[in-house]
Order: sequence, then C-alpha cells, then structure tokens
Amino acid sequence: MSLRSFLFSFEGRINRAKYWLVALASLIIAMFIMMKSLFVLADSLREADPATIATFLPILFYAIAYPLFAVGLWTYAATTIKRLHDRNRSGWWIIPFGVLPVLLPEVAGALGQSYLALFLGTVAFVLSIWSFVETFCLRGTRGPNRFGPDPLGADHSSIPAISHGLA
Repeated sequence: MSLRSFLFSFEGRINRAKYWLVALASLIIAMFIMMKSLFVLADSLREADPATIATFLPILFYAIAYPLFAVGLWTYAATTIKRLHDRNRSGWWIIPFGVLPVLLPEVAGALGQSYLALFLGTVAFVLSIWSFVETFCLRGTRGPNRFGPDPLGADHSSIPAISHGLA
C-alpha cells in the first residue's frame, strides 16, 4: 500500500500499530506546522502597526489552519475507516465513533442545564470511549474479511507458538 493510498484512500485495512502511528504523527506534524506558522507570522508582522496585526493575523492564521484541518480530517476519516474495516465493520461506523461524539455535546450545550443535555453528554462520552477501544485497542479480524486481506498476513500461527515456547 502506497503512502498516498494509506493516508487518503478509504479502501482496505490497517492494523492497530499503523493506526497509532498515523494518530501520533498527525498530532506532532500539525503542532509543528501551526507553531512554525505562528512564529513566522509573528516575525513578519513585528514592524507592522497594531491595527494591521489585529486585522491580518486572524486571516493569515485561518489561511494556514483550514487547509491543514481539511487534510487532517480526510486523513482521519480514511485511516479510521480502514481501521474499522480491519475490525470487519462498515465505514459507516465512523458516524457513531467520529461524528456523534463531536455533535452531541454541541446540541447538549444549546439545551442548557437539563437532563436531556446530561444524557446527550453521557452518550457522547460513552461513544468516545467505545471508539477508542474499538479502533486503538482491539485487534483486527484474523485472516481475510469482506474488506480485504489481513494486514498482518495470513498466517499468525507462529506468534502464539513463539510466545508460549512451543516453536
């Protein structure tokens, strides 16, 4: 699997290790790009008057942040769907695992302090925990499934044999 299809395609399967790697690398790269961009912007606007800075700094910040966010969101969706495929789940599971935990707290906040708001916040929390366990902690389906071959290979028999001293 090429890097392009690994990060941007919705086809196939990836294992837990690759998913962890993408998550950590994405976080580090995004933080580096944002910090570097802020330092470059601040340095280039050092001699400008405060009114110009107040006008252009947010525009420049969002000009950098939005494309980075779009690429990161696409990468998140593609790798998460491939990880769900490894768990033999449809890509549509990204809705309860990735969309609802973000939207439900927004709806709960609009409802104010009510039992429905508390319930929606609890549902969002439970979905977030379930998503983390499902994608980051549980192993994929052994062998091929309806989404493709096992990313770890077809034969896992040597792994338990070595770990139990039977090889």
